[in-house]
Amino acid sequence: MARLVHAVTAATVVAFALAGCGGSDSSESSESTSSSPASESAPPSTSAAAAADDEQQIRDLVQAQADAFSDGDWDTLAELTCSKFSEQANNPGEFLVPPITQFGTKEQAASIDPVQLSDSLGKEFGGASKETVDRVAQAIVAYDVPAYQAAMLDLMTESVTITVDSVENIQITGDTATADVTTTQVAGTDAPKTQTDPTPFVREDGVWLDCSDMAATS
Repeated sequence: MARLVHAVTAATVVAFALAGCGGSDSSESSESTSSSPASESAPPSTSAAAAADDEQQIRDLVQAQADAFSDGDWDTLAELTCSKFSEQANNPGEFLVPPITQFGTKEQAASIDPVQLSDSLGKEFGGASKETVDRVAQAIVAYDVPAYQAAMLDLMTESVTITVDSVENIQITGDTATADVTTTQVAGTDAPKTQTDPTPFVREDGVWLDCSDMAATS
């Protein structure tokens, strides 16, 4: 899940800056998610049919993640995440939404005109409903962190589309795997952006799950 939505988070931060909303420097250091070795192929005991089935399950998983994101279904996204990062997946507002300190202190945020802020955000986040943009602006001015995070998650899913282009170079070693996931993201009125990310997976109770670290931005 994290690999699919990290680009959305980055685009959100940029859009805030373009809208003139940036306050303090809240950028995080970029780290690559550690993953299982990708150079090993499936064990000899794994039949070709079983390997092909595993690969298809991983491709289906990635598509299910993209579909859940489009629907704003964070519960399903959490279910598609490995247990190691389940806490992160169950708190997307904390790990994926730019911090409200992006807008300065509580006192500084209170001085922002919510109507002007909503208009600015609406221009940068094309595709998001006015109701959602207004909710974000009002939460920022009120410095209401839970309301801000909830509204931002809606803003991100409404204004950004993610298309899975391919899932290639799948390397399976026992109950771990890696794959190169290529997606195209369109954020608001920005030009489409296509990128390929190495993504780790883990099989738990017979089911393949994404095991990306949501706390590590790409």
